[in-house]
Amino acid sequence: MTNLISVIVPVYNAERYVERCVKSICGQTYRNLEIILVNDGSTDNSKEICERLSKKDSRIKVINQSNGGSSIARNTGLDNATGDIISFVDSDDHIVAHMLETMLNLLNQHNLDVVEIERNSAFDNSRFDNSFSIEKTAEATARIIRTTGFQCWKRIYRRSVVEDLRFIPKIIHQDVFFTIDVVNKVDNIGFLNSPLYIYNRDSVGIIRSKYSKMKRNIAIRATEYLQEKTVKDPEVLKAMNDYIVSYYTDHFFLLSRNTKFDKKKTYRKKLRREIKGAINTENRNLRSMMAAYCPLTMMELLSSFGKTLKSRLN
Repeated sequence: MTNLISVIVPVYNAERYVERCVKSICGQTYRNLEIILVNDGSTDNSKEICERLSKKDSRIKVINQSNGGSSIARNTGLDNATGDIISFVDSDDHIVAHMLETMLNLLNQHNLDVVEIERNSAFDNSRFDNSFSIEKTAEATARIIRTTGFQCWKRIYRRSVVEDLRFIPKIIHQDVFFTIDVVNKVDNIGFLNSPLYIYNRDSVGIIRSKYSKMKRNIAIRATEYLQEKTVKDPEVLKAMNDYIVSYYTDHFFLLSRNTKFDKKKTYRKKLRREIKGAINTENRNLRSMMAAYCPLTMMELLSSFGKTLKSRLN
């Protein structure tokens, strides 16, 4: 039996990139595809580009909806997908021509439910050795946390794994929740250490926008979900502690610079407790030690000075 792969692409104001994205999917060496473009209320020419491309390739289906965010767009794609294999691609990214064929072959050859690949690196491509391994849940979870590799587009999934899962609407870091739910549903994950997904670092999305209450709240919510839902294993615990020290230290410094989002210091005190509980001789550094032990008022002064100095240098 030939598998039908449903490729779900949420599209929002991506007129600069969406054609490149779709052409990279249409040009896959594996041809049995259903390409679902969910136009999420774009206000630029994305809708017209998607509809023009759909007239050239009968595998493309365009769904237009009011803007609801990438979570809702992905959910719309899942609701309309008919393939027995599910894949995601973001509209500003593109993929290597043999990506889907390579992943599907590994999925079927090893009787797996999920196969993961890497995205290209802007700095160090030497770590991509094209090796393939089959990881148990704990090993996969530790690696994903250690590399912050939560992005849903890094994997293909058998429909049975994701058909009852959906993305949480109107939040950032939606992939954290989705990916951990996926990992917890399967016994093994195939991991191919090859950069077959080309991530676009030029576009500016919500994750790279200014700090906000939403970023603060979801950062804590997603981290607490990881703490609660990940398998209890020494290697996972080590990865989780390292993640907390690094991630919460970043947010501690951001809140010290943006005190309007933590006027009562409640969140910084919480982050400090978590950092202290996770810090050890291997994962500590100057920034994390400052977050854990420097007086909060001193951190505000240091952060304010750093912010002023940076603005003057720019």
